[in-house]
Amino acid sequence: MGATAEPGGAGSLGRDAYLLCFSAFFADLGYQGVAALFPLLLVMRLHATIVAYGLATAVAFGGGAFFSYLGGLAGDRFDKKRIAIIGNALIPLMALSGLARAPAAAALLFVLGWWARYFRSPARRAMLVEVTSPESRARAFGTLHALDIAGGMLSALAVLAFLAARIPIHAVLLFAIVPLLVSTALLLFVRRETVYAAPTPSAGPGGSAGGGRVLLKALLAAATLYGFSFYNLGYPILTATGGHATRSGFEAGVFAFMIYLGVSALSGYVLGRRRGAGARSLWSLGYFPSALGSCLIGLCVLWRAPEVALYLAVGVLGFGMGAVETFEPTLVSSLVEHRRLTRGMGFLSVSRSFGQFLSNLAMGALFIVGPAVPYFYACVSAALATIVLAIAAQRRSSDAGDPRE
Repeated sequence: MGATAEPGGAGSLGRDAYLLCFSAFFADLGYQGVAALFPLLLVMRLHATIVAYGLATAVAFGGGAFFSYLGGLAGDRFDKKRIAIIGNALIPLMALSGLARAPAAAALLFVLGWWARYFRSPARRAMLVEVTSPESRARAFGTLHALDIAGGMLSALAVLAFLAARIPIHAVLLFAIVPLLVSTALLLFVRRETVYAAPTPSAGPGGSAGGGRVLLKALLAAATLYGFSFYNLGYPILTATGGHATRSGFEAGVFAFMIYLGVSALSGYVLGRRRGAGARSLWSLGYFPSALGSCLIGLCVLWRAPEVALYLAVGVLGFGMGAVETFEPTLVSSLVEHRRLTRGMGFLSVSRSFGQFLSNLAMGALFIVGPAVPYFYACVSAALATIVLAIAAQRRSSDAGDPRE
């Protein structure tokens, strides 16, 4: 590792930051196509039930909480770069699900690859904080998310093209291995010549360390509640297909996924350049639009609205996700000291994935009650996350006079 830098003036993102961001781009170029096709493979091709799909994704996210925790601990104890590379190198297991002929085998491979993704994420986020000045971190995470999701959108476009060309699903899934290998190779070139290693303030201007800890706890609670609402996009994909196991149905589902990713990438990039990156930005631009998007999807299903209305609702959901992925890690980086940074990012991933574990179980079960019911459940959960963080931010602002909150 190279020289240490004191937090100072903002500047453009450096070489290492861009390498980390483009590694994320190629990772999503690979596995987001797998995420889009996996529900179609499992439910439509291998004839598993939606409840089984919900169980598989719940295990993926629930186990992901444990692997995020392990990745956070390992990143603080060992070399962050090594941990990120190990996790990233195992993500291609997801793509091998296309070779499975039984639902259980396909689900196992998908879950193992997803766990590897969670294991590497805290270390990669912590490295991005290390190589970026505090004033540029919102921009760094906005750029990371934008390239991350841009890769996913291109992956969805590639999937649409492959489906239109009558290429079998299992062959499309195997395509994901190539960009995932490129993603891992880019991590090898991260040098960390300049590292911003000074402890980041836990309280912010005018605040107290105790106030920072309270806000961090509120953030983790809100992230868990948001996780309860953050269902796998396989559900809207299946909703967009209209239950038709046809090529046109598949294309409609993947197109909804592509809209979600495109809006999410754009919002992350634009919002990352805003000056305000505190708790208020997170709940007002992230959690609240996510609640609204889920509500709108539920109304579209309930009222049998045209496809364009469903696509608009999915776009609202994508906007909220872009804001969350930009502002959550930025806020954590301002509330956690440097020596515990990877662990802090791990706790954020744990909170989210624990919520996602229960969310995907609930979504699969609620689909039995009615196709609109799961989305209204997700709306309520995201709304609760909004309320929790808004109250905590307001109290901290009143106590500390911090205008950012």
